[in-house]
Amino acid sequence: MIKFFRKIRYNLLGTGKTGKYFKYAIGEIILVVIGILLALSISNWNDDRIDAQTEIRALTELRKSILIDLDRITNKQKEVNKSVEDINYLQTLIENKNYKYKKELDTLFGVIYGMRILKLNDAFYEYLKSAGLNLIKDEKIRLQIVQLFENDYEQLNWINELEMSINEVSRAYYLSNFHDLTFAKFATPNDFKFIWTDRFYHNVIDYRLITLEVNHIIKYDETINTIKRLVTAINKYLD
Repeated sequence: MIKFFRKIRYNLLGTGKTGKYFKYAIGEIILVVIGILLALSISNWNDDRIDAQTEIRALTELRKSILIDLDRITNKQKEVNKSVEDINYLQTLIENKNYKYKKELDTLFGVIYGMRILKLNDAFYEYLKSAGLNLIKDEKIRLQIVQLFENDYEQLNWINELEMSINEVSRAYYLSNFHDLTFAKFATPNDFKFIWTDRFYHNVIDYRLITLEVNHIIKYDETINTIKRLVTAINKYLD
């Protein structure tokens, strides 16, 4: 093709048709420019196509990850709600100072003891940050992703750390006054009458109830709603 154009130029110059040569040269330049622009357009289209495919894969993997976490949070929420019911029931019983010991009480005592730890997966979000959050073109979805991991997940991680401190409050008491301990499930009192009327133990029960209601239940609800909104937004975007 290059030899073809070159031959035309030589013929025009050889016959002294300078005016036609310049017109031809300008036309040839225009053709070259059009070719370059067309090549750039094809390259940009290909890049956009690759970016779109990468974005779809990222959102698909992210959706899969947070749906797994949604199941974990929902299951943990059910456990905590049951614990709150059991503690409320224990509080109603303990108002009766003359209540007689029953073995079934050991499951209620056990609820007070132990940590409620929730492990979530933020590995894909860390990868997404390293790859660049601008990979997600939709600004609203991008902001929802940041809110979920930087706000909701961070607060749940903070609750995990707080659980360790809460456990320190009850751990020493339980090790001194209970045996056959099973975290969050079972504890048998050494001296039932003592712990049943002990004001410090009553405070431990109150403290455990408050922390579960204020920290876990409220934050679980908020995170579940955030995940559901994000999944809905991703589904609409991908469709």
